[in-house]
Amino acid sequence: MTRRLAAFAALLAIGAVACRAIPAPTDGVLSLSSVHLPSPAVVVNDTMRDSAGLIAPLGVTAFGVGGESDTLMNVKPTFLVFDPGAHVTPEGYLVGDSVRDTPVRVIASVGTLQTSTTNVDVIPRPDSLAANGPTTASPDTFSVTDPNSVYTKTVSAKVLSAGQPVRSVIVRWTIVGQPATADTAPTGTLVSAAKRPVSADTSDATGSVSVGMLLDVAALNALSAPDSFVVEASMSYAGVPLHGSPVRFVFPVVPAPKTQSSRSGNP
Repeated sequence: MTRRLAAFAALLAIGAVACRAIPAPTDGVLSLSSVHLPSPAVVVNDTMRDSAGLIAPLGVTAFGVGGESDTLMNVKPTFLVFDPGAHVTPEGYLVGDSVRDTPVRVIASVGTLQTSTTNVDVIPRPDSLAANGPTTASPDTFSVTDPNSVYTKTVSAKVLSAGQPVRSVIVRWTIVGQPATADTAPTGTLVSAAKRPVSADTSDATGSVSVGMLLDVAALNALSAPDSFVVEASMSYAGVPLHGSPVRFVFPVVPAPKTQSSRSGNP
């Protein structure tokens, strides 16, 4: 065979490989989401629960050839836990076996497809919620003096089990009282450290959760007398509130002193 014929034969072989039919995705599944968790942690000797306190399975979303717009139903994934400390039932329920300092790694698979690993903490059962600092701010802390300023105050609570901090527990924050203004609009908003509105926080390695109060200074300056914000941190497990929950924080607000012209109604 000449060199030219050999090269031509090689091209034909490459073309034959390139034209082979691509196998259909397993069960029509082209890709998988990461593992969906009802909670960031599972309590030892219990099954993972959702935000309502109900036992809930792990989940995963399967996508067809249409991508994220093509979610597939009736696909049964298999879940696997890589580390000791937890196991998953055939029905997809994650059960805590022993408390760990590090998370267990969980994956899901459908056919030959596999998700990336998802970390889950295995924690002791939380039994109490406590303030992590003063529950009442001094009135001058919330003195409103500059109508153009944006003022925040951060408060913190702590999740405990037998007096020890518990991580990866979701705590809810709620404004249960705030100064009323003429237009009844909210005069404060609960925010994260990045100043984004929030209603919950997850406890860190010290068991702490925190929230900030973002004040509408211009509206509060219209107050005729001191008033207060009241914020509550609350947490329950399996539908039962923890001891100490809710924790109530009170923030007195002192409006800016009125000038003589404003008191008399003059411009």
